[in-house]
Amino acid sequence: MQDKLYEIYTDDSGAFTVGVIAAQNKDDIVFKGIDEEGKISAFYAMPRRTVREMITDTPYLGKIRKYMRYAELHPYDSWFTLPEMEIDPEGHILAQILKAALDSEALVTVCRNGEEELLCGYVKEIGKGRVLLDCVDPESAENLTQVKLRIGDLEYIEYGSIANELLRFANRN
Repeated sequence: MQDKLYEIYTDDSGAFTVGVIAAQNKDDIVFKGIDEEGKISAFYAMPRRTVREMITDTPYLGKIRKYMRYAELHPYDSWFTLPEMEIDPEGHILAQILKAALDSEALVTVCRNGEEELLCGYVKEIGKGRVLLDCVDPESAENLTQVKLRIGDLEYIEYGSIANELLRFANRN
């Protein structure tokens, strides 16, 4: 557990995500998210401008580190593991995450700048700074319409989470 654990703040609400940096460059950053039970839960990729503050060594993170030690001793990876990812920090990180989702036919959750609504869907095409998503309704797991988004308008991408895997399973079965 050599990796530095952070509370990552993206707005002024006081809400934060806990994570370990997986890759970063001057424009983007990717965290391996850690859930409230100390388990690695997803990749969260976002533009650096979205991150307002990163804090280490809080009492909450001390508790999460203990939970992570417990999770190491009691692994749950027989039914869920985060996908392996090679991220080139010299490249466009958000596009790399979207390409991984396209290649693995994974479902992602994205948030656009200035929007509260999250979009869930399958990456169908990436090109010219845009991504085409086949959207899925997170409430019913039914197919929705396609949406084309500018990658530069994305506030974050969630990839590899158990929530996305479960929604993908419900949508495909």
